[in-house]
Amino acid sequence: DNNTENGAEEIDWIVIDKKDGKALVISKYALDCQPYNERYTDVTWETCTLRKWLNDEFLNAAFSETEQGDIIMTTVVSDDNDRYGTDGGNNTLNKVFLLSIGEASRYFADDAARECEATTYTEEQGAYVNDDNGNCWWWLRSPGIREEDAATVGEDGVVSPESELLEGWAAGEELYTN
Repeated sequence: DNNTENGAEEIDWIVIDKKDGKALVISKYALDCQPYNERYTDVTWETCTLRKWLNDEFLNAAFSETEQGDIIMTTVVSDDNDRYGTDGGNNTLNKVFLLSIGEASRYFADDAARECEATTYTEEQGAYVNDDNGNCWWWLRSPGIREEDAATVGEDGVVSPESELLEGWAAGEELYTN
């Protein structure tokens, strides 16, 4: 209902993979609109401000201490952008992360399955929302065409490895849980 005075909204999760007793989940809706990085400079998943925000501000606002205990610290591989040879940087340890280009293609059957609807809150935070379908763009952790860019998924569900670092893209949160 986008009213923070009556408590946090429940997050709807989609299980996209299960293995070894853990589940990889992604939020069904875009939950917030955050820049990939606050400055337009060379950046990787390891150094971007969105990673810090997800694993601090978002994690603490969205999950109780008990729930945080159920979220698995995960080694996140930072692959290069194969199409452009852009450096992905170092692997990281995270509780909350974004999918890579490869994972976005592997875990969803087609473009329609990758489409992501924005919440009212996300739209009010400045996310670009397509008026025709209510969907928004969402960030991937993979680098884009240049060192200062990041890949995205468009409002039509198409993975875009050449996206430029712009504002108005939503954060699609992923995590492993027991």
